[in-house]
Amino acid sequence: MTLQFPPYVHSVFTGPTSNWPVVGQIRNACSFTSLANVLNTRAGDFIHTPAEFIREAGLLFQPNMGGTVPALKVWQLRKRGFGSHFGNLRYTNCEYVLCQLIDMGIPCIIDIYTARQVGFTRVFGQHAVVLVGYSDLFMAKNGQAHREYYIIDSQWPALGDFKIDANNVDRDGDGIAEDYPGNRTLSRAEFLRIFSTRCYAPIFPSQMAHDLWYGRTFRLQTPSKWESWVTGSNDRLANPYLHAHNVSKNHTND
Repeated sequence: MTLQFPPYVHSVFTGPTSNWPVVGQIRNACSFTSLANVLNTRAGDFIHTPAEFIREAGLLFQPNMGGTVPALKVWQLRKRGFGSHFGNLRYTNCEYVLCQLIDMGIPCIIDIYTARQVGFTRVFGQHAVVLVGYSDLFMAKNGQAHREYYIIDSQWPALGDFKIDANNVDRDGDGIAEDYPGNRTLSRAEFLRIFSTRCYAPIFPSQMAHDLWYGRTFRLQTPSKWESWVTGSNDRLANPYLHAHNVSKNHTND
């Protein structure tokens, strides 16, 4: 029998996560490892390696200076026929956009942790991970309410100690840990706190599919080179009043 995630979970990929072809990263190679992990999980096989993307980046990979420019992943995705852009959801309902993408079967690479600063401008984050799922509001067996996001973090629980089952936990009280998407679970409050940059790169099967979605979702604009490479394009919903997602209705910290 194929193991399924709990019924309140929305996931881009199906379980069990033990079958996901994912690997841990070397120091400051989170962007390249996230690329390999998401494309391999999408394909269901080990097709790409982080080393492939590192070689392709050349001098743009500087592990002693923090890794690489996050926007590079978009070029690497497009080179392989996928559709993407380096965007920023700081001025719109980021939860609506990200949950909509998950329900469409579209994973995203997002930047988390404290944003780097250029003067007074907050730019990309310090660590790239793959957003693969979210939950509806649910009650655990102990009566505690939860709303969560699920990611593939290639250095979780620690650099050099990657575990795909690190977030499996018994929530229904039957003594058996349930399988959850990815390997790291973030409460809604923690997710919004560490996703401070709101930078993301969705991964569509083609650029045409991406552009159709973008045109229907956001105000059309031409991002500057600074936005394209540093802060992410300023993505604002075309009609924000029509896009109230249920993840914003309750404001539990769990």
